Amino acid sequence: MSEVSVRFLPPAAPLRDAIAFYYVVRIGPGAPVEDLLHPDGAHVRILLTGDWEIALPGGGGGAGTGPRGFLTGPLSRSASVRCAAPGVMVGVALSPPGWALLTHRRAADYLDRLAPLLELLGDEGARLVEALAASPGEDRYAAALDDWFLARRAGRPAVDPLLADAAIGLDDDEIASVAHWAERLGCSTRHLERLTRDYIGLPPKRLLRRQRFLRSSASLREAPLGGWGRVIDEGYADQPQFVREFKYFMGMTPRAYFARHTPLTTAAAAARKAQAAVQQRDAAE
Repeated sequence: MSEVSVRFLPPAAPLRDAIAFYYVVRIGPGAPVEDLLHPDGAHVRILLTGDWEIALPGGGGGAGTGPRGFLTGPLSRSASVRCAAPGVMVGVALSPPGWALLTHRRAADYLDRLAPLLELLGDEGARLVEALAASPGEDRYAAALDDWFLARRAGRPAVDPLLADAAIGLDDDEIASVAHWAERLGCSTRHLERLTRDYIGLPPKRLLRRQRFLRSSASLREAPLGGWGRVIDEGYADQPQFVREFKYFMGMTPRAYFARHTPLTTAAAAARKAQAAVQQRDAAE
């Protein structure tokens, strides 16, 4: 079995409203690696080495051998990823202002789509891929991404101030309705609908549903079999409802999913846990 590692990297401070994090996935020599991606927001993914395949909901997808860059649009359901080892992928998790920084196109038009960066960005997309291909090593990847996104921000107009706060509905588990989300933002529900379709890719009600599932799914990873009822989101009427939602988003029951080998997801969870421990230690000091 190929060794898999994931490392998360923070963007430069001026970019942290637009970019949630950078990450580097390394697949060591050995057998091909396969996993499922959870439904999520838009990502830029640069495939530097390896033979990658990404299959999206509804039958879309693509990839190939690196180096090449793609936008993985917002995902409504799970996608599958496979790498014929070895391989290196560098990723960028975009927040709503990050979508506005990347393109003027509507995020909803890229729902469950894989689009070459050349399609979106032309020569600028090619330059980003070239910069990363010429900068091996995690810290150099982060510096190259910072340089590219900072230069792009300098040449684009300011975005809607609400975009910086739009993620509140995705991060705050106390927001359970579209009306409450709009109230927290200080806008109408109609404005929120346009905002989320344009910059996140889904209507707000479906986004809240997706986020509730993601919170519960993350909690399940740490829970023993049989203890799931204590960790799933309180918004679910009962455990059977959650199981139905899990099957909708992931294509299988929670029990079937957690019985699978999930090398990428497991490595990412370990990296997040290690990162959180370092942050807690630094805060204590």
